Amino acid sequence: MTELAITIQASSERASAWSAELLIIGVYEGGQAQSGLTRCGAGVAAQLESAVQSGWFKGKSGETLILPKPPRSALLCERILYLGLGKADKITAESLRAVGARIAQMGGQAKSAVALLSLERPSGMVRGECGEHLAQGALLGAYAYNDYKSKKEEIDPPLAQLTLVCAAADEALLSEAIARQTAIAGGVYLTRDLGNTPGNALRPADLMARAEQMAKLKKVKTTILDAAELKKRGYPGILAVGQGSDNAPGLIVMEYNGGGKKQPPVAVVGKAVTFDTGGISLKPGAKMEEMKFDMCGGAAVFGLIQTLSELKLPINVVGVVPVAENMPSGSAQRPGDVISYPNGVTVEVINTDAEGRLILADALNYASDMKPRAIVDFATLTGACVVALGHQCAGLMGSDDDLQSALESAGQVSGDRVWRLPMFAEYHEQIKSKVADIQNVGDRAAGTITAACFLSNFIGEEIPWAHVDIAGAAWAVPSKPHIPHGASGIGVRLMTQYLMDCVAADGKKG
Repeated sequence: MTELAITIQASSERASAWSAELLIIGVYEGGQAQSGLTRCGAGVAAQLESAVQSGWFKGKSGETLILPKPPRSALLCERILYLGLGKADKITAESLRAVGARIAQMGGQAKSAVALLSLERPSGMVRGECGEHLAQGALLGAYAYNDYKSKKEEIDPPLAQLTLVCAAADEALLSEAIARQTAIAGGVYLTRDLGNTPGNALRPADLMARAEQMAKLKKVKTTILDAAELKKRGYPGILAVGQGSDNAPGLIVMEYNGGGKKQPPVAVVGKAVTFDTGGISLKPGAKMEEMKFDMCGGAAVFGLIQTLSELKLPINVVGVVPVAENMPSGSAQRPGDVISYPNGVTVEVINTDAEGRLILADALNYASDMKPRAIVDFATLTGACVVALGHQCAGLMGSDDDLQSALESAGQVSGDRVWRLPMFAEYHEQIKSKVADIQNVGDRAAGTITAACFLSNFIGEEIPWAHVDIAGAAWAVPSKPHIPHGASGIGVRLMTQYLMDCVAADGKKG
């Protein structure tokens, strides 16, 4: 698996102590340097002013200019990189993440750097927040999936070491934030790696084996229900989807026990179809290779469990991952088949390419039986969500307003954004079946919402539930320096923030 390639630290040392190959100075659009520039000496300020007046540098977002340090400068760094931050009044958490990612991707310029950036706090941000966003962006931007590149020497490495300069009063706060973001980034890396792995190297059995390895983490317990156990316990949806493949399906349960023994867990469910051909309702050939990403919901659960173990968060979380491969064969399920679920709901299969909801139904039944305080599921579920929201956020639906509001807030803070869609009673009418209780697809209208309506039939009574459709945000996200080509790793940052908020709220109640 991909290791974290960049080490980040906070420092409040004087400029004369900064030792790195490169000094990075943030500059606002228009050439306005931040006040921290005065720490570098008059020669640096004069150099920047000359570069701006000469038209070499304007400070536009992402713009760079590398110059040797001025003559007679006391700085230990031999070169200075002026980095454009854009307009001062347009600095946001997301723009800072992009800046951090661009810094990390400068490994071709230097192996180590000191960054003098964002010392003025933008409106609405608290102490240390700027540095935390920069650190997160650098960590996420340093990721690259190169497992199948044979010429490793041709791959540009990311920056190896980065020091973020801060005030002495903020050093401890920023160091804590960097440690937190390093743990989160490790979970995102795992999620991305699993999503990026090709289908022939990550079959259901491989993912189940990876789950067993997760049990080596602190406070983590893994249970695997193989095909025989699923049949014995009466979980038919996973078996129905996986019956056309030579690779047997299963159900993965990973429990992180960071809270008290009597504390009900938060259940996080993630769809993992390791490859989705559509089954008998075969997908078009174009871009079918992207269907290795149809397990990104399950991958997010893996990344989250790893992050929680690293952070030692005092809360109980159970991750439930139904895993199958959806293939066409003589033994595959057919359109028109009927599945009878253990909670009494019968489902007519209209389209075998709407398989994710069939395996999620089993996982949601399982999670409901654990009597959790809430259930949140993640799934690359509908192409309709891509049409509705594109690639910049995930769709959010559910049964509980407070839970959805908490996830919206966590999304704004973490950068894994979600957008709420309605689930009016009329939408449920679209999935009523003439043969069974419900069918697994409705008509073309509101496909994302009707998929959520389907899932709502498998949630235990009075359990707060939210469904996050990540079909658009799980891969192929454009114009994000901190989200490279391939799997984005969505879900880990969102749920980690949500769970940290839960811990904070529990602390206030206690």
